[in-house]
Amino acid sequence: MRIFCEGDADKRFIVGLLQHLESIGQLKPKPEYGKYIFSKNCKSKLLKIDNYKKEGKLIGTKIKKALFIFDADFENDDKTGGLENSKNAIKQLIRDLDWDIETYYYIFDKNLDDFIVKTLDERQQKCFEVFDKCLDIQDKNKNKKISTCIYKKLYPQAPYDFSHPNFDPLKQKLTKLFQ
Repeated sequence: MRIFCEGDADKRFIVGLLQHLESIGQLKPKPEYGKYIFSKNCKSKLLKIDNYKKEGKLIGTKIKKALFIFDADFENDDKTGGLENSKNAIKQLIRDLDWDIETYYYIFDKNLDDFIVKTLDERQQKCFEVFDKCLDIQDKNKNKKISTCIYKKLYPQAPYDFSHPNFDPLKQKLTKLFQ
């Protein structure tokens, strides 16, 4: 199996989520989850068919399932941004790859950091809003990267509540992939 994502932060997040699923008994233990996850370094490379030649040779033998995980971004930030554009782009890539295996995708509705902030409780979300206003960083923090970095520093042992229902669709796809 293979999981394809945009960047190293996404890869670390996915490894953490897989470890969580293992810890609650939803996945059988697998050493080195990271060896199944391949970062393509950016969305444009993730969505480009030319970047899958090596994997194409392994389809059906070593790779029997694939999952693409990436951000939709904000429409004005990226020509492939926005949820609908991202869905259309990944569906086209999957058609073009024409892999004869189970292939899934999961797209965060904006970006990973925005998604993570939405999983925090209401009080924590309000704190980040106040923090953004106090430092006048709303424009610099629209993708919530600053907020999630601060949160990880404050709560390094449990950076996310993976039991939050927002994680359920992605957890289902990952569990299905590792069955």
